[in-house]
Amino acid sequence: VRKAMQMAIDLPAIAATYYGGAADPSPSSFSSSAMSRWGKGWGFPYQEWPQDLKDEYAYNPALAKKLLAEAGYPNGFKTNIVADIAADLDLLQVIKSYFQQVGIDMEIRTLESAAWVRYVQNEKKHDQLAYHSGGSLHRAHEPLRQLTMFQTGSSSNPHMAVSDPVYDSFYDKAIAAHNEEEVKKIFRDANEYVARHHFAICLVQPMQYSLYQPWFKGYHGQFGAISWSPPSLSFYTARFWIDRKLKKKMRR
Repeated sequence: VRKAMQMAIDLPAIAATYYGGAADPSPSSFSSSAMSRWGKGWGFPYQEWPQDLKDEYAYNPALAKKLLAEAGYPNGFKTNIVADIAADLDLLQVIKSYFQQVGIDMEIRTLESAAWVRYVQNEKKHDQLAYHSGGSLHRAHEPLRQLTMFQTGSSSNPHMAVSDPVYDSFYDKAIAAHNEEEVKKIFRDANEYVARHHFAICLVQPMQYSLYQPWFKGYHGQFGAISWSPPSLSFYTARFWIDRKLKKKMRR
């Protein structure tokens, strides 16, 4: 069923139309293509996916209907999604329309952000789908932290909807690894495991932009530099400076 739901969504079309081309149309596992920031060999970019896995993320509504029928839902089914009202609800309407085309009737239930966190993450009362800003895929955190994203009982597993002993073992193996190459392989294998098991429905990752004045020196678009925790904030702000001559010149 999860595979059918993924095949019901046209990711390239969403990237080209909804985001006007300002999004990567390729699907991703829990780590994004941005993992290259950690160096060569980290992550599991779409270009390296086996063809059979790529096929599971390709838009194929006919096969989606067939898979639903094989799973016992020849006429589709009804479901609901608990959505944070601060999230992109217009995008959620697009997903709802894609699901309708294969017989899935998804009701959208919205909650204020604080109520969503309490209902979904703290009280764990949701029983079907949940939608929140950020999501669980396309991450670019430090590798070991990312391995906790779907780990049983981890605070980084926000929806607590996944509890899989095979996935849990990846973190233990990474901690016990003897060198970086072993960790890279474990991280790559964990990414493929998540992608093949469809723990979360994959949507596209929109591009993000950093806008700043040319007289603001020492800043080169570091994402999150201003909003990170105090230690990171101190690290970056100590290296920023203002070119007052250029600023004055630009005011003229």
